[in-house]
Amino acid sequence: MRTSTKFIAAIVAALAMPALASPEAIEEKKLATGKQKLDLASGYIFIQSNFRTFGTFLRVPDESTQAEYQKDLDEAFAKAQKKYPGQFKNWETEVSIAKQTGKAPPARPVEPSKENITIDAIELRDMASFGPMFIYNKDEAAPRFNYLTAVKPGTYIYYGPVLMQPGVVAGGQCMCMGTVRFEVKPGVITDLGNFLVAAPDSVKGWDVVSVEAWKRAEEKAAKKGEPVEAPVQQRPKLAFGGVPETLKDLPVVQAEFHAHGKLNNYYALMFTRMPPIPGILAYRRDTVIDLRTGQDVPNPVIKTQVKIKK
Repeated sequence: MRTSTKFIAAIVAALAMPALASPEAIEEKKLATGKQKLDLASGYIFIQSNFRTFGTFLRVPDESTQAEYQKDLDEAFAKAQKKYPGQFKNWETEVSIAKQTGKAPPARPVEPSKENITIDAIELRDMASFGPMFIYNKDEAAPRFNYLTAVKPGTYIYYGPVLMQPGVVAGGQCMCMGTVRFEVKPGVITDLGNFLVAAPDSVKGWDVVSVEAWKRAEEKAAKKGEPVEAPVQQRPKLAFGGVPETLKDLPVVQAEFHAHGKLNNYYALMFTRMPPIPGILAYRRDTVIDLRTGQDVPNPVIKTQVKIKK
């Protein structure tokens, strides 16, 4: 689905300052001047679109990420253990004062344990995002915007059109109920082409947004006595292989996509799922189906941080 033009316009100004440029975004002009260099130890995700767009990927934690996460978790546990005696002593003092003043005693502090110590979610440790600013280059003839992002090699899951700023999520949609994943190898440009926009089937009434859009289009057509026009722009033709000549020194491979199951909504975003993709992704009610194998994808219990208005 095409990202809202108004939404992009609203955030472009906020991202226009150089200080907000992601260190992972590769720009052709910076490669030409030597300000940036391609590192063969890194992997690269290439994306093309006929409009400015953006998105976020989650990297599946590997052994090194798991080890780093466990180290940080152990350190957090050690710090909590060190603080607990003082917290307990303060609590005892507050209880004594409460008894003397007739007030309700405060809750007893929870003693730290391996089970109740939490830190940032491991799934968020190696996120990668792109756009809408800091394009690699623009193909004026197409016209087409090209994005190149340097990432750690590994398996990446498309989290959705989520706009990231340093330390902040500015908005977007989470593909929490079904999406795709792909591999990125070191020293290789993985070409996603315009897959994220062009590959999914256009399904009428797919989500709340499209239901409302079709409803308005039908009402408008009925008043004018005209045929209903699709309320969204036609999908572009699926395209790969548009990697610029300035990147041809590195090997380029077309991304191989696989169905991926549910994800937690870590940032309290509006959530949806990627529409079906022939040969790759399908659904049976809320179950994700991998069409490459014909098997159901594991259906984990997920949590959302969205606060539902009553």
